[in-house]
Amino acid sequence: MSAPNSKAGRRETRVLGTADLADFFRRPFGPGWALVGDARYHKDPLSAQGITDALQQAEMLAESLDAVFSGREQAELALSNYEQRRNTHSQALYEFTAQRASYEPPAGLDAGTVRCEDFFHPGNIHRILKSG
Repeated sequence: MSAPNSKAGRRETRVLGTADLADFFRRPFGPGWALVGDARYHKDPLSAQGITDALQQAEMLAESLDAVFSGREQAELALSNYEQRRNTHSQALYEFTAQRASYEPPAGLDAGTVRCEDFFHPGNIHRILKSG
């Protein structure tokens, strides 16, 4: 089968893109509301972790709300714990993505199958350097 003729194609619409996206963490709760996903924490989309982040945060929030509704914790404490867990869980990938979005090395870990903390663990770095 021959390759398609690239001259036969045409652009149907203009090409759109993004630049200089703001990275941020927001307080993810208040009286009567809570945030998950990009609404409460945004990093450059190049890591393709947005849906994964939102689902993980929704699970953390559900656990905190369960503690509130079951009477095990007061709302402020449970939601503060949610915020702390979210920040702890997100921080390494957030920093890695910001560094990577600057287009300076290193690059990798895109699929999210390896946690940043595991990859950059001193023991793993030592193993990598030793094998080279």
